[in-house]
Amino acid sequence: MRLELLKDWFSQAQSEILVISPYMTPSTLSECLSEVSPEVDVTVICSWRSKDLFFRSSKIETYDLCQERGWSLRVDHDGMPRTIHLKAYVVDGQSAMIGSANMTGRGMGENVESLLPVSIDSHPSLAESIEDSLAGSIEVGHEVYRQFSEHASRILEYEETEIPTLTVIHGAMATEVLREMPPEPSISELLQLPSIREALPLRGLRFGEVRGIVGRNSARELDRKTINDRTNEIMLRIIESDSRFDIQKRYGTDCLVWKIHRILNKEIRRHLKPHIGKAIRDLGLDESLWDSETLGSKMQKGRELCLSKLPDELRSAVVRLSTYDGTLRLKDDRKALYPRPFGPRIVLTDSEGQALDMTPEQMLPEDKLRNSLWLPSFCILKAPKGISLGDAVLLGFGLWESNHQFVRDMESDLEDDIRILHEQEIPFSKNPFTYGSSSKVIHTKIADTGGKGHLPLGHPDRKMSRYLNLGALTSIAEDILSHDH
Repeated sequence: MRLELLKDWFSQAQSEILVISPYMTPSTLSECLSEVSPEVDVTVICSWRSKDLFFRSSKIETYDLCQERGWSLRVDHDGMPRTIHLKAYVVDGQSAMIGSANMTGRGMGENVESLLPVSIDSHPSLAESIEDSLAGSIEVGHEVYRQFSEHASRILEYEETEIPTLTVIHGAMATEVLREMPPEPSISELLQLPSIREALPLRGLRFGEVRGIVGRNSARELDRKTINDRTNEIMLRIIESDSRFDIQKRYGTDCLVWKIHRILNKEIRRHLKPHIGKAIRDLGLDESLWDSETLGSKMQKGRELCLSKLPDELRSAVVRLSTYDGTLRLKDDRKALYPRPFGPRIVLTDSEGQALDMTPEQMLPEDKLRNSLWLPSFCILKAPKGISLGDAVLLGFGLWESNHQFVRDMESDLEDDIRILHEQEIPFSKNPFTYGSSSKVIHTKIADTGGKGHLPLGHPDRKMSRYLNLGALTSIAEDILSHDH
């Protein structure tokens, strides 16, 4: 039996054990680890997502067992962007028993399952999945357990289709902040928004409002800098513990907001589901365009077809809320095919090729770029090189929000461009800026080509542009196409 196999496996541990199993029952866990030395450090990772607690696939009582034995417990939950599905039983960080069996009575005995021993060093993808499981879970202490315990007792009152999710918060101050946050917007509320710029009352709080909460709830009077630092720390703690929140540098300041693109994308996906995976010739593309090349403005035809499949109210909301309309071409491996320009074209010289009387900051403006990346929408097509327009396959359509980490990476890239331009003598004919493969998310390169090589870069007839690199575009596509929302 697998139970005896794992008991023997774990008994060999000298220093540490890591148990990763989304579904878990305390009695099975206890039995499997019954022959482990008390000197061995044990970390347990399971799922406490609302539906798993509702169906008792995983149990809140696992915390009691871990407390009793001195083990560390980490859990995947509703706020995490990716669901942990790995089943891995790791000994001393070097070898693991992996397979299909969860740490439950059925997984260890009744079901048809499989477990195989492997060396972690020989399987880099397994090592990466183990690291992702640790990063994609939170440690359960007394306060986090209290929140989950109360939530678990409440969800039993609901029908399966109505199970509420849980916002997990670390610390009393973060709890106070979330009490004053507006509730997560509903799809009906989002469909009524006139624009994303007018959405803050529905989405969240300005930095000053969060700072006011922190100041009012501090045990002693603090100076402004200390309050600002604590406010930043608490906002970061909230977004790190629940991926439904973000810090966005919008509305004139940093704001703590609910992400809304996933709510809208879920509704979009519901209506587009019958059309996903079909060639756009089968979605109503004019027959005269079937054999057209997949270049230039013709790719927008796929976007137009997507929008035509949505109900009027949803289609109108997407058009109002979107800050940029685009199409992403993916290769067969679902990686972006080409980088994509964003923001205004960049001019560095006059028509005579002389440097403009402007600072590097003025030559490389950021406002329009930031605004276009606020909430862009994309039609995503599988359209590798050489394919005709009619054969491009619809993979999805949705909105995307530039999250806190993306903005930090973008700001780093933009700061590099400003520094480079300060050091560069204008005009120049060779691109001095960081190449796309070396940038974090965005890079600057020539936009206007075609027989103009005699002109300097940044000439009015040979403009430059900012481009999102292939890695950033692939990540955007993955986010929009993800069903784990």
